[in-house]
Formats: sequence, C-alpha cells, structure tokens
Amino acid sequence: MVTGIVIPADEDQPIFQREFRGLSEYQEVVGGYIEAIDLGSLGASFFAHDESKLVGAPMNRRATLAWWLACPYMRHRDTIGGDVVLIGLPDAEGDTKSVPDELITLLFNTKSYKAEYQTADNDDAFNSNSMVYEDYWEAVNAALVKFDRWAAVIRARVVPA
Repeated sequence: MVTGIVIPADEDQPIFQREFRGLSEYQEVVGGYIEAIDLGSLGASFFAHDESKLVGAPMNRRATLAWWLACPYMRHRDTIGGDVVLIGLPDAEGDTKSVPDELITLLFNTKSYKAEYQTADNDDAFNSNSMVYEDYWEAVNAALVKFDRWAAVIRARVVPA
C-alpha cells in the first residue's frame, strides 16, 4: 500500500493521510482519470484529475500554491483543479511510492513555519526574516508573495520555524 495525503479543493476541509491500494482508489479521490504533476524540489508528486478544468472542478488553491513553490516556472501560468493526492516520486520501475516522511512531518507535526529565500547573489544559502506562520499554506502564500515582489529571489521554500 502507498501512503498519500489527500488535499481537498475545499479549504474548509482538512488535509488527511490515506492508504491507497491502486489506481482506482486514486481515481476515486480525484474524480476521474489521473495525471501526475511533479513537485521536483519537494521529492513528491500530485495525482490530480487530468481534465479538471474541462469538467469545471474548482481550483485547488493549496495544491496550486505548493506546485508554484516547488516549480517556480509554473507560477501564474497554470492551476490545479479538484481534489488531489500528494504521493512520493515513482521508483525506477515507475511504481508509485508513499509520500516522503519529511512531508508528513512538515504538514502534520510542525507547529510553526517560516519562509526562506535563495537569491541570485548567493545561490548557496537560504535566508529568512523573523516572520513565523502557524499554518503551512499561509507560509507558502507568503513565500510566493515575496518571490513575486523581490526580483533577486530565485527559489523559496517553507521549513519548520
């Protein structure tokens, strides 16, 4: 079985962990055929409805923000619709792996977060400010706002405070 994290499009609904046995269970959550969306720097992927926009699924703000943070080249170019499943990257044979333990800890066991920024003049280090957030998604949003406003930022991430 594969452990995934379901991220509902409805922000009033909490994210939750779930065990998946196979393709049909992913399709049940997303409401149709799945597409994999790579989250590169997070070491994970989303399974999302492959035609979410065509069927009128609501934008999943949390998934979209996480995608934009992990893949800056997608910022303001596309969004993710409907409920998604966060899972690990596939193995060498292409089999789906569980969401990394680090992400489970970050999303479920961390009490406060901070955003860190890597800038063009120092791409070996991340810097932050004194802002601390109690909600992961609030921290992701703040990181993206700074990314948009500060031209020197080449990468941002959210870590435990």
